[in-house]
Amino acid sequence: MQDKIELGLLLDYYGAFLTENRRELLSLSVNEDFSLGEIAEMKGISRQAVRDALLHGEKQLCEMEHKLGLIARDSRIIETISELKTEMAVQGIMNERIDLILSRLIEITEGENGI
Repeated sequence: MQDKIELGLLLDYYGAFLTENRRELLSLSVNEDFSLGEIAEMKGISRQAVRDALLHGEKQLCEMEHKLGLIARDSRIIETISELKTEMAVQGIMNERIDLILSRLIEITEGENGI
């Protein structure tokens, strides 16, 4: 199973493509840190059903990132912007306006939810 932070990021990027039920189960597990037993009791299903849904959901999310690569792309963009900011500061050409523009680029990449 993926690290919860990585899985949370995958869920933020691609969760809308999952079924509502699978997305909710993953969110309860990842974002709320509920156990299989707690989720099963809450939803009135077996622990095995929860486990299966979580594993299938995780697999779907990983496949989407593998095919689309949005998280990897955004990470590279943010890293490149950071390198550019550093280099411009070293060269003495950083100013408030340039910093604002680069910060806006990062905000666009991160989206509304800060992902």
